[in-house]
Amino acid sequence: MSSSAGPWTRDEQRVRWSLGDDARTRDKADLWSKKQCVDLVKQLATCMSGKTVTLGWECQKERNLYTSCLKNYTSDTYLEMHKRESIAKRLVQMQQAKELEKSIRLQSPK
Repeated sequence: MSSSAGPWTRDEQRVRWSLGDDARTRDKADLWSKKQCVDLVKQLATCMSGKTVTLGWECQKERNLYTSCLKNYTSDTYLEMHKRESIAKRLVQMQQAKELEKSIRLQSPK
């Protein structure tokens, strides 16, 4: 898998990645995208305030802006960015675990 960030490094390729990891990454990206589009949510809420049947066409512009913002921030580029962040954190954890294991081995009697 490659992107504008470049191909995966050897260390990144070593990290085990499951479907659950993909789901968590997608959930994280969804939350992040909603934070990026919060101003548009407020505009949409303001438009929808006090409307019932008419909101379908009266707030169409605001709704379209919000959905295009969400689509933009949940694109493959951003999903890969979140996946790389997760993998980087996991690599740090793996390195810390190795260092801890090494220090324990050095302290234990032989």
